[in-house]
Amino acid sequence: MRVLLTTWAWPSHLFPMVPLGWALQAAGHEVRVAVGPGLTDAVSRAGLCPVTVRDDADLVGMSTAPALNSWHHQQRWTSDWYDRPELLSPAQREMYTALGHKQTAMAAAMVDGVLDFAREWRPDLVVHDAVTFAGLVAGAVLGVPTAATLWGNIAIPRHQRDPLTGELAADFTALFERFGVAPKPEPDLWIDPCPPRMGLPSPEPRLTTRFVPYNGPGGCPDWLRVPAGRRRVCVTWGITTGRIQADGDTDIFDQVVEAVSGLDAEVVFALSAAQRDRLGAATADVRVVEALPLHLLLPSCAAVVHQGGGGTTMTAVWSGTPQLIVSPRPEQMMTGDRLERLGAARHLLRSELTADPAAGTKALRGALLDLLDDAAYARGAAELRDEQLAQPSPADHVPRLEELAASGGSGGRGRAGS
Repeated sequence: MRVLLTTWAWPSHLFPMVPLGWALQAAGHEVRVAVGPGLTDAVSRAGLCPVTVRDDADLVGMSTAPALNSWHHQQRWTSDWYDRPELLSPAQREMYTALGHKQTAMAAAMVDGVLDFAREWRPDLVVHDAVTFAGLVAGAVLGVPTAATLWGNIAIPRHQRDPLTGELAADFTALFERFGVAPKPEPDLWIDPCPPRMGLPSPEPRLTTRFVPYNGPGGCPDWLRVPAGRRRVCVTWGITTGRIQADGDTDIFDQVVEAVSGLDAEVVFALSAAQRDRLGAATADVRVVEALPLHLLLPSCAAVVHQGGGGTTMTAVWSGTPQLIVSPRPEQMMTGDRLERLGAARHLLRSELTADPAAGTKALRGALLDLLDDAAYARGAAELRDEQLAQPSPADHVPRLEELAASGGSGGRGRAGS
């Protein structure tokens, strides 16, 4: 069959889809990946075939605009807001709605290009990132089923709906109306890499799949091939964070650097080039690496400090590495809370740490020492890793996707071109 993968924006949304693309290709299917110009090279480096579509939206600008600027350094949202949105304040609901508008604007920027290619190529199945609404539109217009890949978030995102009423946003509906088709608010199937205890339960049809890490291309350095002489701690801050950095976002990174300073451990900062420049003289007694895939590094680490992004979180779950999550926004807060309850992590809120920098730095160091000195966290992380590895692999799910393509999905007309 022909399978069209599509995602928006950044590698953090592409990378979780790559192993599924590999599995489909290895099974003999044709795979194309429709992305904006900024991701074309990343798709090629992953061994998949890119299709470049128009993508004129200024995602960085939208992510740091007044409506969403504070999204990246939120105060704590109530822990059960996802199931009880009535607990959200009007300002929080407004921000959640603004996030949906941003995702819809991204879809509007790329949907014509995705459809131009899809009409010509005639895929049997569209697999899209969970918030890449252009994939939903393409499936609806072509009458073929769609499946959505989650990136490690523990809840299914519903940003196209009003959090209280569940009604579809007008701009989301307009994406479909422009092509004369009824809105398709959900995919036919969700593909979820979270082990069952980690994800939030929901009635939507989903395939729980084993997370196969892909953190971009890169080789294993010589120093990583030999056992570490001391406990090793990884600090990584994510590529996306650096791109959507808002005013004041440097503070927490500086606190983390101070918290690990002088630690009785080998500290490895896995950073981008821009983040490395921010370290300055603090690199004297630590190791700093760029473009080192985390799945090569984390199995050797006793702990990892990060912001709770899906790729880093799931790679740490895969490697059985205890995590210190410093969450900036609600999605990461939910993840941090969940992993802490499972005994695989400590979770601190960025906003609380920056409110009193001295106390925040002390709390960071204390939480990290807890992870290193209390063997219960290593056991909790190992148990979650075992649960993760027990799930079916992406290759195991290829027959299910073949069935979905043949069925035509919900209201589809079967195989493309039939």
